[in-house]
Amino acid sequence: MFGRSRKEDTVQEEVEEEVRPQLYDESELWQIPGPREEHEVDTSVDYVDLGSLRIPAVPGMQIRAQAGEDGQSIIRIMLVLASSGLQFSIAAAPRSGGTWDELRPQIRAAYEEGGSTVREKHTRYGDELEVDEAVTLPDGRKGTTRTRIIGREGDRWFARIDMVGPAALGGQEADDFEELIDRVVVVRGDEPRPRLDLLPLHLPDQSATRVPNV
Repeated sequence: MFGRSRKEDTVQEEVEEEVRPQLYDESELWQIPGPREEHEVDTSVDYVDLGSLRIPAVPGMQIRAQAGEDGQSIIRIMLVLASSGLQFSIAAAPRSGGTWDELRPQIRAAYEEGGSTVREKHTRYGDELEVDEAVTLPDGRKGTTRTRIIGREGDRWFARIDMVGPAALGGQEADDFEELIDRVVVVRGDEPRPRLDLLPLHLPDQSATRVPNV
């Protein structure tokens, strides 16, 4: 999705300061599992400002939001490409880490209590959960839907990332979403926050659609 640079080759003079890569630059940084820290990437172009998240501006991608109980605050962002979705929730976390190791068994238990089949898998993002949930299809038949749950920790933040739809089964859609995850930037801010306090999110002007709280 991001493999080809849109920029023309230019001769650059050597500079003392390190230049942060922009979205379409070729950089070894993109090979490291994301999301990225704010200081790692130049988000001044080709990124959408969602508050605590900076999202690559991908043509055809929809940005949806889930509102909190107050009907105003946003607790999750969903990025939709074709028939798959990538859902982000971002919270404050200790710099020492360990948040995902604590939350993962709780999330697994909640799904299993609801009758879902849950497997733990190790991927380039570390230990994640693969959930198969029973659903009723439009024609009345029984089926399953898969969710891939990824937990990522950075400098005083934790991100839960849910991949849903065909992308959760693998293939090119999964590869495209992984490229997206690796380029998303978290803006934590300097203010102290309670552990797992959700970081502020907002929609970009009128370009996204809010979905109801579920």
